[in-house]
Amino acid sequence: MKKFLALLFVLTLCTSAFCADGEKLTSPAQLKTERLAAQRGTVGQYIAEDLLGDKKATLLTTYEKYVDAIAALRQGKIRAVIMDEMPAKRFVSEVEGLAIMDEALSEENYAIGFRKGNTELVEAVNKALAELKSDGTMAAIFAKYLDGDYSAVKPEDIDLNKGASGGKLYVGTEAGFAPYELRVGSGFIGIDIEMCAAIAKKLGRELVIENMNFDALPMAVSTNKVDMICAGITVTDERKENMDFSENYVVGAKQVAVVRADDYER
Repeated sequence: MKKFLALLFVLTLCTSAFCADGEKLTSPAQLKTERLAAQRGTVGQYIAEDLLGDKKATLLTTYEKYVDAIAALRQGKIRAVIMDEMPAKRFVSEVEGLAIMDEALSEENYAIGFRKGNTELVEAVNKALAELKSDGTMAAIFAKYLDGDYSAVKPEDIDLNKGASGGKLYVGTEAGFAPYELRVGSGFIGIDIEMCAAIAKKLGRELVIENMNFDALPMAVSTNKVDMICAGITVTDERKENMDFSENYVVGAKQVAVVRADDYER
């Protein structure tokens, strides 16, 4: 958390070199000819590519971390960052001078990803998810991170079910996607982290978190480096060809454009 907030502080102090590429932004339709950024391997990247079409090679820049894309926006290197709504809201609330365009670019669902054909684990996780929804655990986790102040949450507060008799459950994630997952010290917190911890407990296993770049997650699960991947992963037909998914645990998540507030006219 300290490292993340330090980065945000640096961004806030940045002096913008931004010069508008013409008129102020009023609609996502204008983004089709603008310099855009997205996190590598995310749906935001695919949406940016669709927006830009044959101009994507020259107008789209991808970054390993959202914070780097936001820094590029602050420095005037790009005009908008295409990203998930919840982390976008966090950046806008903590970094001065940013705004989210009112019109969403898409709506999507999040689910946990598995190696293709790992039916037994998929079914076990789906059963656990159903129980967690039924008993109110999922609602409590979401309320904790979306409605409350989770700045005081510590990794040690999350029960990873250490020493469980059923062995270990390895989950791959990318801890730069608050409030779903973020690094705090040497550990992790977030909606996905607490959800996976609760699932592991239902399965009688110890949760082990493997943090990696987002675009490395599909390969990690397909090669059995991890048992499953959970990082606000959007369910798409393309991804279904290479991995299996749990039932959705988020429905209607939005992709949005983060822009400079002084460059956006509602």
